[in-house]
Amino acid sequence: MKVLLASSSLLALPVLDYISSTDVELVGVITMPDAPQGRGQVLSENSFAIKARDYGYQIFKPENPGQLFDVLASTDADLVVTISYGRLIRARELAKPKHGWLNIHFSLLPRWRGAAPAQRAIEAGDKKTGVTVFRLDEGLDTGPIYSTAEYEIQGDEDSQSLLEKLAKLSTRPLAKSLEMISMNISPTDQTNEGTTVAPKLSKEEGRLNWNRTSAELERKIRAFSPWPRTWTQLGDLRISIVKARASTEKLPPGSIIAGNQLIVGCGEGSLEILSLKPEGKREMSAVEWLRGARLASDSFFR
Repeated sequence: MKVLLASSSLLALPVLDYISSTDVELVGVITMPDAPQGRGQVLSENSFAIKARDYGYQIFKPENPGQLFDVLASTDADLVVTISYGRLIRARELAKPKHGWLNIHFSLLPRWRGAAPAQRAIEAGDKKTGVTVFRLDEGLDTGPIYSTAEYEIQGDEDSQSLLEKLAKLSTRPLAKSLEMISMNISPTDQTNEGTTVAPKLSKEEGRLNWNRTSAELERKIRAFSPWPRTWTQLGDLRISIVKARASTEKLPPGSIIAGNQLIVGCGEGSLEILSLKPEGKREMSAVEWLRGARLASDSFFR
């Protein structure tokens, strides 16, 4: 079976390693076109493309659906496995490979359909999540399911560490899915019961509402780390909150205790801020920031 791997993320490396170790023929890697990067906005290929090239695989960077179709036709691929590719696939391209497209999704579908499933699971306080491998269709993560693998959320992950754990886990349901395809076993239609949607995170959404509970805010800080980060205002200064933990202090929402610790009141409970990044400055510990901040006694976050 000839397989293409479509991804633009280093999260696909465990999948690349796994497919490379199997009997299937990996005929190339599809990724997003080069894009401006860094302060100089130099046109560069993404990190996954660089890694895949180091492995010796041919790299395809189609700029439109027509070019993608040409890649599918020229490689005569039987199947495309996609994980964090970054582009919607049209019906014509979905139908071209004999076995279609397998999508690796970081949730237990139909919970958290959409762009940010791991982040939304953390934010919502889910106790478990996982990986679903399903046949891609034109819907929003609605295709029939081949295989899943569950993961118990530990409660200390940020979005990056959870995504990395799920990426490693994904090879298990992928292996099962490839076996099912080789045996002509059909996937199971996906139910809509219990559906939730996981929209992409935005910078504006990262603003902390100190009227929420400390538990909710602590989860949000982890969910929005490392991107786009949560943030708050101190007067005209915007401050990104990097790490925090629950505290037992009882304070009005947004009010601050600043000494050997930085404690902020919430609607229920409080948060100890461990590290932060003031606008225009580097990331630092809260204690280091307090040494130079010279906060007034009535300072508060809003």
